[in-house]
Amino acid sequence: MGFKETRGLFIATWIAGAGLAGCGPTLEPEPGDEATGAGQQALTEGAPLTTHDASCLRLQDQGTWSTYASYMTGVGPALGLPAILQDLNRAGPVLTATTHPPAVGYKGGFRWNDGDMATTEWIPQALTAGVSGSSNVAIASWHYAPTTAPEKGVRISVADISDMSLSAVNYRHLLLVLPTGSGNFTVVPEHGGGLAWYGNYLYMADTSDGLRVFDLTQIRQVSTSTTCETAIGKVGAEWCAYGYKYVLPQVSAYVVPSTITSPCRPKFSFLGKDTRGTTPVVLSGEYCNNTGTSCPYDGSTPGLGGRLYRWPVDSTTYRLQTVSGVVAPERAYIMNEPNVQGVAPIMTTTATTSYWLSSTRYSGALFKVSTSASRTAYLSGSGQWARMPEGMHATGSGTNLWTVTEGYNGTTDPAAGGRVVFFVDQASVD
Repeated sequence: MGFKETRGLFIATWIAGAGLAGCGPTLEPEPGDEATGAGQQALTEGAPLTTHDASCLRLQDQGTWSTYASYMTGVGPALGLPAILQDLNRAGPVLTATTHPPAVGYKGGFRWNDGDMATTEWIPQALTAGVSGSSNVAIASWHYAPTTAPEKGVRISVADISDMSLSAVNYRHLLLVLPTGSGNFTVVPEHGGGLAWYGNYLYMADTSDGLRVFDLTQIRQVSTSTTCETAIGKVGAEWCAYGYKYVLPQVSAYVVPSTITSPCRPKFSFLGKDTRGTTPVVLSGEYCNNTGTSCPYDGSTPGLGGRLYRWPVDSTTYRLQTVSGVVAPERAYIMNEPNVQGVAPIMTTTATTSYWLSSTRYSGALFKVSTSASRTAYLSGSGQWARMPEGMHATGSGTNLWTVTEGYNGTTDPAAGGRVVFFVDQASVD
């Protein structure tokens, strides 16, 4: 896709020749790591981050940037995010002293409207945030839960969080789509477990293969007719997206070549955004536990081998930095934590060796982790954090830490585990 066959063969051969002997704990810490011999530590829950050798891993740019954008021209004019912010059609009540979940340093938040709080078809997963014009914007992903056809893939919620003193936050759902040919598209059949927003690009975790990229300047309006409520793509003279008014198309992807296999080949469960250091990065991490969801590298302790990768971003184009279409991770760690669902950088330090991890361990936890110290834990069972937290976003100013929850045990009460988006004071959990 986007590569000539001979070039793709060269890259695949070069990657295979790099060897798969790495991807284990490295015996020497990388320059700048705070802990001497961090890579020698065993996989112990709550232990410091372990430096990881990721020299075997690469991502390959699919190179469909212009092709996929051209496929969408027949659907209608391209719309940017500012146009969507003028057409938000749902209201999520702002949380109050009696409706917000317990969380150390709590500052504010909102819940979804009644229908979105109660639906069993869609489940919140990831969160990222940024600025569009004069508006502060949060973007959350939802994965489609039913196992019966049709598959609807992933939707995102665009929410205007500019003024959290109002009574409600306005938002709208958009359906993510994959262009399939000139003037046509289909759903994106993924979990939507991670998001990271850079420039006009929205990165999404592709669990098995890498990162998908969506262009926020390429949003298209489609039909909301009765016919379109049960259809996707071009139907007669209409373009449909299961009743959604807007679609956000994929423009390219960064994938792990098929020549890279386990244990080098990771899962892409969640994403984060880190602007510390000289180069901004997309963070990607693996969810694993000690029962049904293991990770490719778990050492001798199942559930603790989830890895965290740093993928460098070009600060001009906001695409990943590539050499001959190939991206190498800047650095990698083993998290020594189970059930990790999200990551955010600790913005009160310029060191890139410390993070917050969002986990559904203990029904909900926030872990502060680094290469130099055992974790600090904020647990839902102790009234320190919300239940079932997922994706996170740390504001670059070092002020707020945002998170989204997927909902606990079907409750619609936001204070007792219902679906919420909220933020806390970064300094309170640092």
